[in-house]
Amino acid sequence: MKLSVNHDRCIKAAECSSYHPDLFKAREDGFPVVTVEEPTGDQVVDAEEAVRVCPGNAISLAKDAGEA
Repeated sequence: MKLSVNHDRCIKAAECSSYHPDLFKAREDGFPVVTVEEPTGDQVVDAEEAVRVCPGNAISLAKDAGEA
């Protein structure tokens, strides 16, 4: 799975970096940076939550081509 942020959709609410600092950090301009592009284990649960709560619907977690 690959975690990513669409900065065109991001409204810089900082929900991701505030609640999941193990997966995201905020840049100086307020946009988030993904720090773990391929989450595993409990990180997947946190990444799925980040996708659900993002107010700008800017976070995505996509399956790799080889995943079922």
